[in-house]
This record gives sequence, C-alpha cells and structure tokens, in this order.
Amino acid sequence: MKFGDRLKNARTEMNLTQEQVANDFFITRQTISSWENEKTYPDIASLIKLSDYYHISLDTLLKEDSGMKEYLEKKSVEKSILPIFITLIIIDLLFITLLILKIVNVIQFSNDVVLILNIFGTLNAIALLQLSSFKIKLGTKSKKLITNKKLNLGLGIGGILLIAGMLFRLLTKLALIGGILTGMGFAILVIYLFLKMNSKSS
Repeated sequence: MKFGDRLKNARTEMNLTQEQVANDFFITRQTISSWENEKTYPDIASLIKLSDYYHISLDTLLKEDSGMKEYLEKKSVEKSILPIFITLIIIDLLFITLLILKIVNVIQFSNDVVLILNIFGTLNAIALLQLSSFKIKLGTKSKKLITNKKLNLGLGIGGILLIAGMLFRLLTKLALIGGILTGMGFAILVIYLFLKMNSKSS
C-alpha cells in the first residue's frame, strides 16, 4: 500500500473528512487531497503530526513507499545545502557593496586587488547559480526563504537607500556616507531580486 492510500484509509477509518483534517492541521483541504493522491508530500514536521494524529507509526506510513522516501532524502539534501546557499548570498552582498564603494570612489583598491575581487566575486556568483540550479533540479516544493511581502519591502528599502545615497553625494560633501548608502542600496536590490527570482522557480 502506498503512502497516500495509507493516509486516506486512516482518515476514513476515523470517519473524518478531508475538510476536518485540514482544519485540525490549519491547512487547506486541497493540501490533504494532494497528500492522499501523492501529488505532493508533507514535510517532516507534518509527517510526524500525521503519525500522531492517525495513531500510525512512521515506519508503517513509509513502508514500501519509494516515492515518499525519495522525497525525504531530497529534503534532507536541500536542508544540508541551505547554509551554503545563505553564505554565498552574504559573500555576494559584501562583494557588491565593495564594488559600488569603489565605483563611487569612496574606497580605493590597487589593480591587483580589484582583479582578485572580480575573480572571487565571479566564481562566487557562478557557485550560487550552480547551487540554485541543483536546488531546482531536486524538484521539491520547499518553504520560501522569505515571503513575497518581505521581498517587496526589501526591494523598496534597497531602492530608497540607493536614491538617498546618490542624492547625499550630490547635495553634501560627505562622499563616504553617500557612497555607503548607495553601495548598500544597490547590494540589497541585487540580493532581493535574486531571492525573488529564486522563489518563483522553486
């Protein structure tokens, strides 16, 4: 018996509807239906709740179900690469900030340092894109790193900082502060745009 069939049988044996189960789990009825039809699978936390809810051991729920086991293995890999993913984003954020500060002449680097930074930044960006591609190929529906509301807020803050920095440099003699604001704004815009594109593809 497959995972979805076990869920459906357990629910019907308890004389429960999909709507009742959905309300108890604070999710939609469509999600319960999707689990029972194995169009999607619950995450590990939901799987444990299902086990307790239906009074079925996890071993029984997962027994002889290669699809669910494969899904959990993919989720485990996805969870393992998340810290690397976040680290690469932070490194790119720092690199872009330094690059903008250099462009607006707030800080100066020798040609050798600029070359090293460009190579390092390019390699880091390639690694981030490769990791994103690998994450997409896993084919799991994971929770977003950040909600659409926060994404839009981040884009707004980045845009405001970018414009404020440019105006600050034009209207005052404090080039350092203006440059820092411009660099931060541009970096935030790039990172949040990347996160927005990544959330659409996942």
